[in-house]
Amino acid sequence: MEQLPFELTGQVVPGKQLGTKLGFPTANIAYDPQSRQWPVEGVYVGIASLAGDSRRYVAILNQGRHPTAPGGMPTVEAHLLGYPQRPLYGERLTLTYRAFLRPEVTFPSLDALREQLAQDRLNALQWASEHEPHLTEGV
Repeated sequence: MEQLPFELTGQVVPGKQLGTKLGFPTANIAYDPQSRQWPVEGVYVGIASLAGDSRRYVAILNQGRHPTAPGGMPTVEAHLLGYPQRPLYGERLTLTYRAFLRPEVTFPSLDALREQLAQDRLNALQWASEHEPHLTEGV
């Protein structure tokens, strides 16, 4: 995909908490889809870093309108692999999109979405083990 890598920095804002309920908590960054040229909506492997933290994390990124649970503005959501679970609200997060995994789709159920997220996690780790193996330690 020619638009990659693509970088976004923003403040983590509250979301719907659906990722947490599904076992894949996400950090949400609100964005204006009209403000610049964005990659296509979908799911990506990315690298995440928090301001003031030298560690980088492999992340599953979703950019779009979350059609299985619609409502609200488009978001970029990032599930950071290996991140010690603590709230990130108000933190500045930099996300670098590295590889496109799949388009955003509507799933027939939340269980089907959960299964796909588990597969996305495996695919992200496989990509990272080939391209950023130092980031997969402890994940």
